[in-house]
Amino acid sequence: MSHDSIEAELGEGLASNVIDDNESNIVNIHPSDTWATWRMELANQMFYEWQAFRN
Repeated sequence: MSHDSIEAELGEGLASNVIDDNESNIVNIHPSDTWATWRMELANQMFYEWQAFRN
């Protein structure tokens, strides 16, 4: 088994995957039009920058 220096440094400080029943959990996520617009504008900006770099 390999030794992970970061894991050894953190020790027991690593977060667990245990769900705390006292906390609310996210059940549903609904994307908004604002998010979709922002994402599309970002994708277009990245594409145009890439395209300008190539030419």
